[in-house]
Amino acid sequence: MRRIPDLINPSAALFRAMTCKIRRYGLKGGLAAIAAISLLPAGCATVPPQPGFHSLANTVSRRTGRRIIWNDNEKADRQIRVAIAGLLSHNLSPDAAVQIALLKNPALQADYERLGISEANLVQAGLLRNPVFSFDLRFPARPYHGWDASIDQTFLDLLFLNVRKGIARAKFAARKAEVAANVLNLAASVKTAFYKVQSDEQLLHLDKKIRMAAHDGLRFARHLRQAGNIAQLLYDEQLALYQQSRLTYANAEAQMLEDREVLTALMGLWGTHAAWRIQPHLPPVPGTDPRLTGLESLAIRQSLAIRAARSRLLAAVRTLKMAGAAGVLSGATVGLNYVRDPDVASTLGPAISIPLPLFNQGQPAIARARAKFLADCRKIDAIAVNLRAAVRRRWVSLIAARHAAVFYRRILLPLRKRIFKETQLAYNGMYAGPYPLLLARQREIRAMRKAVQTAGDYWIARAALENTIGGMLPAGQAGHIAIPSRKPAGKTNHK
Repeated sequence: MRRIPDLINPSAALFRAMTCKIRRYGLKGGLAAIAAISLLPAGCATVPPQPGFHSLANTVSRRTGRRIIWNDNEKADRQIRVAIAGLLSHNLSPDAAVQIALLKNPALQADYERLGISEANLVQAGLLRNPVFSFDLRFPARPYHGWDASIDQTFLDLLFLNVRKGIARAKFAARKAEVAANVLNLAASVKTAFYKVQSDEQLLHLDKKIRMAAHDGLRFARHLRQAGNIAQLLYDEQLALYQQSRLTYANAEAQMLEDREVLTALMGLWGTHAAWRIQPHLPPVPGTDPRLTGLESLAIRQSLAIRAARSRLLAAVRTLKMAGAAGVLSGATVGLNYVRDPDVASTLGPAISIPLPLFNQGQPAIARARAKFLADCRKIDAIAVNLRAAVRRRWVSLIAARHAAVFYRRILLPLRKRIFKETQLAYNGMYAGPYPLLLARQREIRAMRKAVQTAGDYWIARAALENTIGGMLPAGQAGHIAIPSRKPAGKTNHK
């Protein structure tokens, strides 16, 4: 940090300019010139429309392949309405649901408006405070009234103008990174809610089949009971199975409606738009997933949280550089003073007001800035460590979900289907009764239900991993998951 006398030297040129203007143009013209000089560093300050939004939109497009629109005028509102109407005219896909949310979600639009607040702070940081003009008139007149006039400017505004602009610029960059992170978090939340609704609708359809199968079993048991061919206990067991299937179906329907409302809120829809339709089936599990190698470093490079933390660290560094002088010189002013006195000659000269550092030499301000700087450093380390652990955890969840989904699709579900077909053949040949057939059918449907659940878990885990690494997953590679063989194991004699 430069020494205080070295920092004061640049103001000498300002004093000389003020004095020259007074001597050249007289008092009135000189004071007007002084005011003009004090306003020169500020210039004409305006806040640009949609500050920082172009770079934000580019970041979102690269990370998600989707576009965002700041709805701050009638043209943008019309574009959003047309886009949403086109997307809602078809069954929604995950990408379509994400696009609707990025266009319509009101919380996201509020984040865009907060960008305007940060930009206004940046513009404000580049402005000097308005100079203060003072005028004193003295009585009585001997032979005319004596008076004083002065114009003062806060010293720190002149001294740390560029530093304050740098701090505000770093904070604005941090805010942009935070808004971009909010956009990606919303996209991940929409995908998660979408896959839940898709899974819920498929599960509801299967639960309806289970209820119908249980109802058929109950009706058959009622006929047998009325004929006296089965005991009351067997009939009650079948009745309990049917009642349980009814409750399961009702719970599944309630869960589907609840998850649907969550997705509707995330997309920012209401009214007639809330009657959206969704693609009926979950997408198939892809053949490969990315390796863990490289995902951690990719997440670190793309982390918007780390980017925001680094920007705030830069602001803390600049605050630390000016902390000492700012703590001591707070309230200091420089200016020009003119005195007209009937008894003595009129005088003109610079005016300086500097606090005496008797009780506060700036140590608390320096300690506070230093603690903020160290805290921001530690925060970056903490974010990086937690992010790496989160990547590994999400990847393990993805692999486990893939293992379960592939196992049910390739192993268990085909086995249950084969058991049902064999039981049906046995029933047609009168080698099996109706109850084994109904039981085989129920177990087949339950396996189908579990296959849907595991597929939904896979896509939810994939959306979580994408959100953790801050963008779309790289191309996958095969050979990471050990799927049990479909061939039966060799025969073993047990004695």
